[in-house]
Amino acid sequence: MDKRTVQSAHSRIDLVEKDMVEVKTELRIQLKDLYVRTKRTEQILWAAAGSIIALLIAVLMKVG
Repeated sequence: MDKRTVQSAHSRIDLVEKDMVEVKTELRIQLKDLYVRTKRTEQILWAAAGSIIALLIAVLMKVG
C-alpha cells in the first residue's frame, strides 16, 4: 500500500497535472474542429441564400 507522505502527494499531483494538460489539449483541438465546422456550415447557408435570392430576382425579371 502507498504510504501517505508529502512526497507521494506531490507525485500524485504531478500525475494529475499531466492528465489535465492532456485533457485541455484534447478539448482545444475539439473546439477548434467544431469552430471550423460551424464556419463551413455558415458559408454553405450564405451561398444557398444568395442562390435563392438570385433565382427570385430572375423569376421577377421574367414576370415583369
